[in-house]
Amino acid sequence: MTLNRASRKEADARLGALRKQVSLQVFTLRFEDAACRETRTAAEELAETTSRLSVEINESSESGDLLRKYRVDAAPALVVSAKDSPDLRVYGTPTGYALTALLDALVSVSAPFDPKSELLSTISLTVEDKPRPSVHLNLITSRRDHACVAAAAALWRVAVADHIAGGSLRLIPSLRIIEDFPFWTTSAPSSVPPGGTPFLLIEGKEALVWPFVDSDIISRLL
Repeated sequence: MTLNRASRKEADARLGALRKQVSLQVFTLRFEDAACRETRTAAEELAETTSRLSVEINESSESGDLLRKYRVDAAPALVVSAKDSPDLRVYGTPTGYALTALLDALVSVSAPFDPKSELLSTISLTVEDKPRPSVHLNLITSRRDHACVAAAAALWRVAVADHIAGGSLRLIPSLRIIEDFPFWTTSAPSSVPPGGTPFLLIEGKEALVWPFVDSDIISRLL
């Protein structure tokens, strides 16, 4: 068991809000380390709370097509997807505050909110005749940092708003848990103290350091 009693209670309460079927793709390794094993079991335990969440376990070395489809580049990883919604990625074991961030992602794709009109208007202005390249948004955070929840929620809202606006920004949003991927500390902006999170990278480059809001993300993208 990966999720404790409090985490299961939180999951029961939050996932009861799912309005449509949501898929949780799990990418793990053939010979699982602790992070992969805990990520897989956490996903399986979440699926036990509601019939509207399906879980598919994928062994990374045998799932090349799915890795490319969902733009996954490391394991363990979780991809949240639903019909007519953007794909949201979480790299690492979803415990602590990262679990709340994952639950937010599940609810976001199942019952999309109405984004602020100014966000949609700003995104819509980026529509061009020629195709735009995809843009990787990586939120680097700690499962021990409560700011993880608010920062991830801002990232998910921007991704959903872009999807509703037609996907003109071609975003690939990911949350990366720094305890499971410590090498991301080398990308920390100079303004972040050692071990400080969250911070957002756009195409691998320093973009924003917490605190920030949805419109700050859009401004940096434009």
